[in-house]
Amino acid sequence: MTVFKNCTVVLDVKNVPFKEKNELRLALLENGGNISYVINKEVRIVVNDLSSNRQRSIQKLQIPVVGTQYVWSCLDQGHLLPLTEHNLNPQLPYPTSEFLPPSGRTLVLFRFACLPDYPFSFTQCRVYKEGDHDLPEFPSYFQVAKYSVFERTAVVQDKLVFCVTSEDAVEAYLQLMNEMETEEFTKTHTLPPEVERLASYSLQQLLLEEKLNCSTLSQEVGVFVELVWTEALGSLNNILTVPVSRISLNDVSRVEGLLLQAQKTEKEDEVKALLEEVNTLLPLRMIDPPSKDKLVSQKLDLCQLIRDIINVSEATLGSPSPSSLGKYRALRCSIEVVPPQNPEFHVVSQLLQDRPVQIQQILRVSRGMELQLFKEDLGNIKPLLHSTSPSSFVGILSRGLLLPRVGVEQHGIERTDIGNLGGGIYFSDSLKTSVKYSKPSVTDGSRLLLVCEVALGRCKDLLKKDTTLTCAPDGYHSVHGVQRTPNRLSEFEDDEFVVYNTEQIRLKYVVQYSLEGDKLKEFQPQINTQLTHEGLESTKNPLEEMNAGLLDSSGQKLPLHAVNVRCKLMDLLCQVIIFQTYTNQSAVPIEAKYVFPLEETAAVCGFEAFINGKHVIGKVKEKEQARKEYKQAIEKGHGAYLMDQDAPDVFTISVGNLPPGATVLIKVTFITELVVRSGSIVFLLSGSVAPWQQRATLNQTTQATVEKIGVTELQEFSLSMSIEMPYEIINLSSSHRIKTKRTDCKAVISTLPGQTLRSEGLQVSFSLSNIHMPRMWVENHPDKDSQACMLVFYPDFKSSGVSSSGGPSSVSDVVILLDSSKSMQGDNMLNARRIALQLIGLKKRGSCCGSGGSTDLWRPLWSLSLLPPCRGVRNILLLSDGHVHNQPLTLQLVRENSCHTRLFTCGLSLTANRHMLRALAQAGGGTYEFFDTKIKHTWAEKVRAQVERMESPGCRSVAVKWQQFNPTVPLPVQAPSQLHALFSDCHTLVYGFVPHCTQATLFGDLSGQEIKTMVSTTELQKTKGTFLHKLTARAIIRDYEDGILANSEAEHEGKKAELKSYIIELSKEFSILSQFTSFVAIEERNELDTGFTDIPKIISEEDVNILPYMGWTEEKLKSAHISSAEDDDVWVTTKGQFVSQNQLISHMFCVSGVKAHAEILRLMATLLVLQLIRVKKLEVGQLLESLLRLKESQEPRPMYWEAVKRAMDWACRTDRQYPCVCSRLEIGRDWESSTRQLLGYLCIVEEPLFIQKYFLHYFQLFVLFL
Repeated sequence: MTVFKNCTVVLDVKNVPFKEKNELRLALLENGGNISYVINKEVRIVVNDLSSNRQRSIQKLQIPVVGTQYVWSCLDQGHLLPLTEHNLNPQLPYPTSEFLPPSGRTLVLFRFACLPDYPFSFTQCRVYKEGDHDLPEFPSYFQVAKYSVFERTAVVQDKLVFCVTSEDAVEAYLQLMNEMETEEFTKTHTLPPEVERLASYSLQQLLLEEKLNCSTLSQEVGVFVELVWTEALGSLNNILTVPVSRISLNDVSRVEGLLLQAQKTEKEDEVKALLEEVNTLLPLRMIDPPSKDKLVSQKLDLCQLIRDIINVSEATLGSPSPSSLGKYRALRCSIEVVPPQNPEFHVVSQLLQDRPVQIQQILRVSRGMELQLFKEDLGNIKPLLHSTSPSSFVGILSRGLLLPRVGVEQHGIERTDIGNLGGGIYFSDSLKTSVKYSKPSVTDGSRLLLVCEVALGRCKDLLKKDTTLTCAPDGYHSVHGVQRTPNRLSEFEDDEFVVYNTEQIRLKYVVQYSLEGDKLKEFQPQINTQLTHEGLESTKNPLEEMNAGLLDSSGQKLPLHAVNVRCKLMDLLCQVIIFQTYTNQSAVPIEAKYVFPLEETAAVCGFEAFINGKHVIGKVKEKEQARKEYKQAIEKGHGAYLMDQDAPDVFTISVGNLPPGATVLIKVTFITELVVRSGSIVFLLSGSVAPWQQRATLNQTTQATVEKIGVTELQEFSLSMSIEMPYEIINLSSSHRIKTKRTDCKAVISTLPGQTLRSEGLQVSFSLSNIHMPRMWVENHPDKDSQACMLVFYPDFKSSGVSSSGGPSSVSDVVILLDSSKSMQGDNMLNARRIALQLIGLKKRGSCCGSGGSTDLWRPLWSLSLLPPCRGVRNILLLSDGHVHNQPLTLQLVRENSCHTRLFTCGLSLTANRHMLRALAQAGGGTYEFFDTKIKHTWAEKVRAQVERMESPGCRSVAVKWQQFNPTVPLPVQAPSQLHALFSDCHTLVYGFVPHCTQATLFGDLSGQEIKTMVSTTELQKTKGTFLHKLTARAIIRDYEDGILANSEAEHEGKKAELKSYIIELSKEFSILSQFTSFVAIEERNELDTGFTDIPKIISEEDVNILPYMGWTEEKLKSAHISSAEDDDVWVTTKGQFVSQNQLISHMFCVSGVKAHAEILRLMATLLVLQLIRVKKLEVGQLLESLLRLKESQEPRPMYWEAVKRAMDWACRTDRQYPCVCSRLEIGRDWESSTRQLLGYLCIVEEPLFIQKYFLHYFQLFVLFL
């Protein structure tokens, strides 16, 4: 048989028994096969087992690997079987590399696998010399990750080492450097100009980038730089009514969004309102053109110019007068003068021969981005001309040529100034044509012309105009409008070349010239080549310029004296009601304004006021309208109540025109989400706001008719809470002393008397027995056909079988990127360093950062992408304000490398670009946290949360599909509209207005594996009401304010402008306070208003006791001492036991003097003794029907009945003399409950001497009382 004729086989079967190995060898030889012991090109098949050194050769030569069974199967069939069914994939001891096609930007993708820990040695891989005949081919498309320059005059040969993993490559690089240093090579920091051409194209690009950061500036280049800057700034100064330095990038983005919304809107009144807002944000001197389309196009182009100037100013650290060298470096473009005797000068001059011109100078320009992205492989590269206004050159040199700002493909609207061949970038091969689009500069009268290398590729010649083109025709890369001649009919007067991709353009030269008739002006600027650095010492803190808040300088008592809180918790949702009692103690009407803190995720949904027996309910109205009504009511002498949300975590109540001596009760209802930390559900009520935010809000003027008093801090409060959970509640705890009622899934808690809300706030935490189970809640509206849904995800990927170490989900390293640009100077940079130090756990101070400049985030991302981790994932933590350059490239880099590199972002600065930071985190499979200086106490928790996420497996590309069973219903409205990555032990809530839906599916990518989780609701999770509707509305409003509505920032702002009216209507319908709305309530008064407000009754109506049939379990009270005061012949309490002296003072019960103070204490002592008699069920206690009432009976009364009656009558008279003493002391709702609570009658009393003392003497005390 000749089954294996002319087939060379390698047997590598060390684990096969010796006998079987011989049988295999004989079977191959007897059937025409040849056995080889070396892997080379002649080998056709390898029979395993494989050693690591042979695997490299096998992979290189692409030799199939089969098992021993393949040999026997071939012999059984009598011929060679197909290898595809028997081919084995050898498991390498470390990953292999795969080369991408030339169009790929990243050359090598490393498979993630667990690597053995071993030191690197050159013996692990083959080292080649440049003259080796079998030198592997290296692709021409590559990037330089690291380089060093060594110099030595000698004959040398290159040594090439091909490594599999990035870690091995770095080790090989270091060892090669050490070898060259030992061989007496001298390391230099720069490449001599005479040998620059020896460097690879990729290295030349890298050298250019570094050259921009450390180059000097010639006089000629300095004058040119000053010229283009003067043109750009002068152009803007003639258009803007304010300096460009006063305009922020956020304002530019908002203007772009408003303009796009105006373009899409047909209603004239809406367009007018949008354009008025545009003019407010961007005040212009120019007169608007009559055409709306032309106006939008004109102002969007202006926005691009402003954006260019602001971005470039960012790189000069915002200096009002940056040096010439600073301006040059800010352009991020290499500029060199071409001497007239240089051959390049002659070549460029030949391009301008069709019209007489006076060439003043030619400058060679080069942009690093274009060197990297230029599509040279398209071929047909031609030098072509592009002409434009000199005022645009700052933007062109800094970011390159752009496609038309208003494109159909970007914004869905039509251009009004469209070219002959659509929305592309136009070039010409004739100066005669280019001159038509040029303008002499205002500064010196010269003109500027660009000479570009344009990769035309396959260019389609056209004879007719086509203004609808947005890309080249299929199969082509560019178009050419052919000039008409006597022998050729064409619609084009001149040759026009158009490309539709900026990566087909590379700037080469700028020609400064003049035409006959141009009037040149003298321009001799002072060239300063020194960089200016502004230290942190000179950075002013804007808060220092703020005035103090509206506090009474005389130390007058503040009007807010009571706060009561009622809460309802359901799953991870919470509703909180706050009662605040104000009293005006002054002799004149006042406006009391109180700033109170809430969790940043909270949203107010109810506002009521009670005064003089009246009940006023607040209505949600647009903010300006609400403030107008508030001001008018105060001027008319009416009562007015205004509530604003000035920040996500700061709310203000203005109680206007509060009469002297009046007391008003404010009722505020808000909803929020609960926090989940380390498996525990946490309710947090913040205790204070940052002082500067509080002062800023108190200083805000809402009216100017009555005196204003500021309220700054809470002193005492009470809280009651009900908890309903889907699973068993465990480990319930609180930061304050509480009493509780509990079942498995329900609980009621209440704070004990005397508790205060300090700056650290109040916290209640508990766990659930099955918290990781995903669930879905559905709520139907009681009055209309509307359904709100909520999905709860709290995954545990580790328990789901995802590896936590050694696999693709494990963490290889963490890289911290600190933005050191101009906008991050001062406090922002100091805060970023503090966060970084806390992250890495350093205890001593230290720093290592860049030299500042523009926020080119793509550069470090690109460098890191060239050396990806071979196992696990790399985590990058970005500390920035989000104002980054080259946003499309940055996002593209993050997305392309998200499989091995995750990006987490931390936002700083009040002017942070939160949209960009969220987009970066979402593209990179990470999360975004904003570090607000107003709530620094939360920073440590946010850093800890980011660290936990970085240490956890992550699920990216998350999306939710709602299953609607009626195809005709409206599409779901979901919040957040774009979900961030999911991590173990990190909860995510998804809301939606989704009609006819009881099921949803979550999709995601977990370590390269697609996951799919279906969630459905049961009858127990279907409710009816508006609680979930309000939370869904709050989530949609919050997503509008802080989320991502579109990928492009301009489209995002446009979407916000489009949704503004919907958000306002949503806010009004569900009474959800937003940035556009306020609560306002007007109370019309007259002189006869003398009603009484029963504050304790109103508060008691909000009962959250869902377990009324159960008794309280409370903490054990400290020993209380009640003694008889012989000098007063009454019962008294020792101060500081049941109620403290400070408690009485803070509640203003000492204002009547010492007598009132003493009588209140005696009243408490008397009622405590009476209650003790009842609790212990003594014989005398049978006379009492209640605490302050005796039983009516005709039977003979005992001898001590008169004493008890006299004590009861005195207590009733004193209680009437000081009404509401019990509730105002906040020891209980009434004396019945408060005395039982103070005595701890539910607990085992352990003071036998205390009981014995009062049981022996109570008759005597009653008699003495008389």
